[in-house]
Amino acid sequence: MSLIALVTAAIAAWCDVRTRTIPDRLTVPLLALGSLVSLHLRGPWITAGTLLIGGALCELIYRTGALAGGDLKLLLGFALLCGPVAGVYILYLSLLAALPLFLFFMLRYRTLRPSIPYAVAILAAVTWLSWRDLA
Repeated sequence: MSLIALVTAAIAAWCDVRTRTIPDRLTVPLLALGSLVSLHLRGPWITAGTLLIGGALCELIYRTGALAGGDLKLLLGFALLCGPVAGVYILYLSLLAALPLFLFFMLRYRTLRPSIPYAVAILAAVTWLSWRDLA
């Protein structure tokens, strides 16, 4: 896991907490950089597979309304930057990290469908994976 992923996740979490959006000026360069890194490190087939399968999964999640577009572009960018296996880990760990966040916002706003800053959960997942790789 790279320092770029940690910094990007931290900026995305800050933006998401303040405005409930993750700006395209953060996610689009991450997708471009992730694509270049993936092409260089993993080759065109893994990069294309990550884009196609990851993009299809993101589209499916977006259509269900579970996550917003900025969150999904961020997750796909991390899958490209860090590798498809790390991308799956980040998705899984961010879903786990979102559970207490979801419960907190559900109780605070007394609603069954609270709007949560999901980039905070993504930051927790990226931080955990970075820490695990360094240990």
